Amino acid sequence: MSRIRIGLLAGAVAAGAVIAAAPSAALASTTTATPGTCPKGDVCVWSGKNATGTRCNWDGDDPDWQGGTVRCRPYGFKVNTVWNNGYTNTPYNKVNFYRYANYGSQISDPLPVTSKPVNAANLAIRSHHWSK
Repeated sequence: MSRIRIGLLAGAVAAGAVIAAAPSAALASTTTATPGTCPKGDVCVWSGKNATGTRCNWDGDDPDWQGGTVRCRPYGFKVNTVWNNGYTNTPYNKVNFYRYANYGSQISDPLPVTSKPVNAANLAIRSHHWSK
């Protein structure tokens, strides 16, 4: 498995590294970025409604948001906004969210690429992966 890396502005790095294969490692960021922004190619989640609050974003899979190298939930927040800002022309362009680490208990149908953030219902998410 590739090493998971953390960066404050992961989107800038991720934009140049888009591939058509399934992502196997996550490049993530946790920040209080401008509300409603998500780097192209990433999946983003926010602690607040309407893409406000703390944002985490990835360009790949993450099997454990709390216990792995990437710590998405530094304050234990629940997800209230999601945005799959991936690329529609790649095979792995949907995102599956899971209640538990290591992709346990899928929360809903895979989230397709969307044109803007979508409000969620205070979801407890622990892992995610990109799928077809």
